[in-house]
Amino acid sequence: MKEKELLRKTGLFIMGPVRVFFAAIFFSVFGLGALFLSQIVFRLLSVFIKDENKLTDLSRRITASSFKLYLFSGVVCRIFRIRIEGTDKIADDRGTIFIANHPSLLDIVLFISVVPHATCLMKEAIIHNPFMKGIAKCNRYIANSEETEKIVEKCRTSLLNGDNLIIFPEGTRTLDENKLKFTHGFSSIALTENFKIRPAVIKFHGDCVRKNTPWYTIFTGILEYRITFLESFDTKDFREQYADKEDSAVSRLMAKHLQNLIKTRI
Repeated sequence: MKEKELLRKTGLFIMGPVRVFFAAIFFSVFGLGALFLSQIVFRLLSVFIKDENKLTDLSRRITASSFKLYLFSGVVCRIFRIRIEGTDKIADDRGTIFIANHPSLLDIVLFISVVPHATCLMKEAIIHNPFMKGIAKCNRYIANSEETEKIVEKCRTSLLNGDNLIIFPEGTRTLDENKLKFTHGFSSIALTENFKIRPAVIKFHGDCVRKNTPWYTIFTGILEYRITFLESFDTKDFREQYADKEDSAVSRLMAKHLQNLIKTRI
């Protein structure tokens, strides 16, 4: 046991600083890459492509491919280990709400890299960030800062147009996975047209990119992700089970049900 512990500490001593060095470059590249896409690539696209639907479709495919390349480079540099299960289930999804727990900063990057026709509900500060502004505009990401009715209507319209909407119902990164707590905004949106919901479980091991954790804690080990897309959830069927209740009550019950579904699988 002492020999194993010594080997572990020796490996950490050798690989830790190397991992921090690569991580510093890696996270800087994300910002520079996002700025390049936002301020140059998508601005040029908007000049030459006047059809908004074609522009959005192309920009989303470029964003997904860029994020895939970025994550692959992180795997090669031994910053990540990533395993994604159930992508065959989501290949044909349209007009679906994707929900999951939210342990790390890069969860949205992982989802956008694999979810087809993806838009998302984002904090206004991120949408108006100079690094992300152009990407958010071309991809039609939705800010969460407007009045509730406007947000619901924008999400409803996007889903009816065939977009897949990514929402992390906690509203912020998970601090304690044993105390998972979903808000019911996503279920209220789902109930407007009985949109299908696709739950997913993110199992994350690592300190870096968690909330209130410095990036250089990557020193302690590789960041490990395992994402599992579950079977789709039938909103209409759930609503019919509670036909005697008002929509607001059904929305809260649905959010609680899916919260528990994901919590038991983390």
